[in-house]
Amino acid sequence: MRSLDLKLVRDLWHLRGQAIAIALVLAAATATFVMSLGVHRSLAETRDAYYARNHFGDIFVGMTRAPRSVVDRIAAIPGVRRAEGGIQQYATLNFPRRVVPVRALLNAVEPDGPNHLNQVTLRQGRLPRASDPGEVVADEAFAKANGLAVGSQIEALIYGRKQNLRIVGIGLAPNFIYALAPGDIIPDDERFGVFWIGRKALEAATDRTEAINSLSLTLERGASGSDVIHALDSILAPFGGSGAYGRKDHLSHAFLDNELMQLSAMTRVIPPVFLLVAVFLVYIVLGRMIRTERTQIGLIKAFGYSDWAIGRHYLKFALAIALLATVMGTAAGIWMGDAMTRLYAQYYRFPFLYYRISLSVIVAAAALSFAAAALGAIGGVRSAVRLTPAVAMSPPPPPAYRAGTVERLGKAAGFSAIGHMIVRHIARWPGRAVITVSGVALSGGLLFATTQFIDSSRTMIDSFFFRAQRQDLTVTFTEPRNASALYALAQVPGVLRVEPTRAVSVKLSNGKRIERTAIESLPANSQLGLRIDRHGNAVALPASGLMLSSQLASKLAVRIGDRVDVEMLGGRRTQRSLPVASIVDEFVGARAYSSEQTLESITRDASPVGAALVRIDPSARDSILTRLRDAPMILGVTEKAAALVKFRAMIDDNMLTMIAFYVAFASAIAVGVVYNSARILFSERAHELATLRVLGYFRSEVGLVLLGELGLLVAASLPIGCFVGYGMGQLMTAMFSSDLFRLPFAPSRASYGWSSVIVLIAAMTTALTVARRVQKLDMVRVLKGRE
Repeated sequence: MRSLDLKLVRDLWHLRGQAIAIALVLAAATATFVMSLGVHRSLAETRDAYYARNHFGDIFVGMTRAPRSVVDRIAAIPGVRRAEGGIQQYATLNFPRRVVPVRALLNAVEPDGPNHLNQVTLRQGRLPRASDPGEVVADEAFAKANGLAVGSQIEALIYGRKQNLRIVGIGLAPNFIYALAPGDIIPDDERFGVFWIGRKALEAATDRTEAINSLSLTLERGASGSDVIHALDSILAPFGGSGAYGRKDHLSHAFLDNELMQLSAMTRVIPPVFLLVAVFLVYIVLGRMIRTERTQIGLIKAFGYSDWAIGRHYLKFALAIALLATVMGTAAGIWMGDAMTRLYAQYYRFPFLYYRISLSVIVAAAALSFAAAALGAIGGVRSAVRLTPAVAMSPPPPPAYRAGTVERLGKAAGFSAIGHMIVRHIARWPGRAVITVSGVALSGGLLFATTQFIDSSRTMIDSFFFRAQRQDLTVTFTEPRNASALYALAQVPGVLRVEPTRAVSVKLSNGKRIERTAIESLPANSQLGLRIDRHGNAVALPASGLMLSSQLASKLAVRIGDRVDVEMLGGRRTQRSLPVASIVDEFVGARAYSSEQTLESITRDASPVGAALVRIDPSARDSILTRLRDAPMILGVTEKAAALVKFRAMIDDNMLTMIAFYVAFASAIAVGVVYNSARILFSERAHELATLRVLGYFRSEVGLVLLGELGLLVAASLPIGCFVGYGMGQLMTAMFSSDLFRLPFAPSRASYGWSSVIVLIAAMTTALTVARRVQKLDMVRVLKGRE
């Protein structure tokens, strides 16, 4: 090894503590980048490969009933590559000794071979045979949740008739990666499943011989999806078409796309914080190192080493730290990414989902680390290059302490000698103090920005599950019904209150802005279903016109008083122009609301009840669920308490795992900043501290000089960290929100407290570790230093 390289190794070993502290901060950035980008690519590549292999459709549409021959007409639309019609039918499953209604969505498949579109991937068994109408393939997640296997038998209520189903296969399909029951917001594998049954068997069970009620199609490369959708709606309008929609509006795809968006946001927001802190740390440490080695630099240059060789030597010091950070961060990122991928596999139904880290991700993470280290080293390298041998070999001028503003203020405040030493040193190095305060503040800000997501989720749960939804059960009917359905429900023993609700699929348009959504209605005096805005206030439905969610109003670019064109999808396909009467800022979905009278004027079918909100006596829960399970007119029953348990479990699994990662990362920032500051303070003030010991000061008093300055800087950083975290929290909340969910920014005092406490613990532990050196201070050796 060359002489300068040997010196580099010795310097790294001598400053190993500071180098490791900086490497931890850079490693946190690398780990976050590798984890989030790696998981994003794994999910996206798995999704794309699964879609391509199983021919996931590009456009989907449902209808009341259409002859199968209509598929050929649709296949002839310019731009359509393949069209495929099918049947989808909801059924109620009867599990012995279970009172909770269990629903299933039956999908028709060709027994002689897989469908061309949305193909089923078999995990076990085989597809149903045409000779046995009771054979089905069950969704894998549903089968696992309910202890089902190949050969299991289930009694099902299909289209008002009971039929025994026998599971002959376990499988998956790309259009049910994220399977939701009607009215649910999260999957419940114990209460809702997807089955695939032979086409002839489902035609017979639903009286749809040679008829279809759903259709999927794929497009040619470069074809216009909007033109195909327009032609498709025109053809299917006489058959009760409910309006075609593209892949981006498909429920399963939308949830997965939302998760990918959040991972992308994480990559853009979190790593820059760590990289910024690392730049400042490298700048401080390398600058201090070069000032300490002035004489060595002068001697090296006097022996003929060039400025370029000197600059390259100190740049290597920073790059060596970046190399260590890349190795540690990559290993941690792969481990965390694998854990996150296993977590996602619990919610998204892929036949395969593995965390695969590509070389390009590691190279990109390494490039960021090396760039940050090099950027921090520029200032120090420049000062080393500019030093001439004559100047470098002479000792730097000693600091000149004069009585100034700091001393006068300290005297007025009654500071002791130690207090004067603390504030005077901070005033002499304001830039370094600002960097220390900024680094610790960023650590606290990141902690607050992540822990406040717990408050956001609690606020969302309280608003959606307790204030907006006051019912115990939501009973969905097989088709819209009149008020007699409510009277029948009200007569069930244990039912305390029943209210009607209905949701109608519509297309809202304002000029060229078009959105597919649903208009929901509730009674004017509703007590079970309320619209709650983000401030917690109940917003009354307008007597006429529409109430739009703020998300939907933003998409349509409308304000209160503007008019929107409403086209009903399905039914009579009526068209109306209605005013925007009010806008509500809520957390879930992009929806529209109206009074019962307004919705009836759109549907014109005198069937105002699509579902019922029911409040029950808890003691009668089992008997009520048993009666509802056996009612043929009921499509399904959603129990709010069960949905709440699932939602909380999902929040705990995802959010608490991520928060644990970021608490560790933010603590790494605090440790890195405080440790480097403490080491620099100790090396600079060792002579002063030894002198104080000689003058008779106790070890505790001498240690207070070091700890007092750090404590003052950390204390100053806490309020700044709260302000920084407030801004970061708002930014992250906005970036993690989507059309499906919008997290509220509602931090509690506990979040401020916990973020401050964690920073204080990390800072105090680190500072005390360095302060132990004061106890072991060799006064003779230190005082022998050259003046």
